[in-house]
Amino acid sequence: MNIPAGILFQLCATLSFAAMQALVRGVADAMPSGEVVFARSFFGLIPLLIWLAWRGELRSVSTRNVPGHIVRGLIGVASMWFGFAALAYIPLAESIAFTYVTPLVTVVLAALLLSEKVPGYRWIAVGIGLVGIMVMLAPLFSEHGLAAEGAYFGVSFALAGALLSGFAMIQVRRLTLTESTGAIVFYFSTVAAAASLVTAPWWVLPNLWDGVALVAMGLLGGVGQIFLTTANRSAPASVVAPFNYATLLWAVFFGAIFFQEWPHPLVFCGAALVVASGVGIAWRERHVERRSRSRTLP
Repeated sequence: MNIPAGILFQLCATLSFAAMQALVRGVADAMPSGEVVFARSFFGLIPLLIWLAWRGELRSVSTRNVPGHIVRGLIGVASMWFGFAALAYIPLAESIAFTYVTPLVTVVLAALLLSEKVPGYRWIAVGIGLVGIMVMLAPLFSEHGLAAEGAYFGVSFALAGALLSGFAMIQVRRLTLTESTGAIVFYFSTVAAAASLVTAPWWVLPNLWDGVALVAMGLLGGVGQIFLTTANRSAPASVVAPFNYATLLWAVFFGAIFFQEWPHPLVFCGAALVVASGVGIAWRERHVERRSRSRTLP
């Protein structure tokens, strides 16, 4: 274990994903979401395959659970589509803030679909997170808030994407019982790219900038996935997971610099509650894990 390296890789992952989302935001008005999803998935395979070849793990993509990967891929591609579509209606930071709903959704779905025993502190964290979501939604009910810009659609898309992402995480948990990380990431990108081809009749020919952005977002997504995987190999998930929230800081920076977007103050307040709930779960899980280990020591 190398905790400093794990944290550094996690921060690099958040930067890669935030930069990818910024590129999506930049082409959202000109490019159909299906075409963006294809670019993110297809070009994301390039760094992944290079990384697996470098590690000598290309064989790890073999699988006996093709149906499981297809289910995960279809749910994931729907989540990605909603998330990218949201960027056409709401600012970058707001869109990313709503993705923090996913860990809370996963807690609920784990109890309902996997019959996991959910401790009371997790339910408390979910409750705090829901309050944070309501706070983030508050500007929509303001006469001069985001609703004036048609953000109802954006928020609906963002929340739908977060909900579907929760279902995707549940499927990933099932796959991890028999599948390698490389296989899960590879087949997700492959299924997502193939599924997005259904929207090909509505694609448009990109100009030079949009074409570069489409390729770059795919590469950044693939590199971000590698950083994320390496972070979790270098340090416990309970240590690196809270640093995932740095994505919001990067998003605020990119939004301000490239799109002159500043989130409503209530978005920061609500996001802080959601982040606190997620960090609280991670901290408590780590505390429980340490206590369990200490009890097993002679």
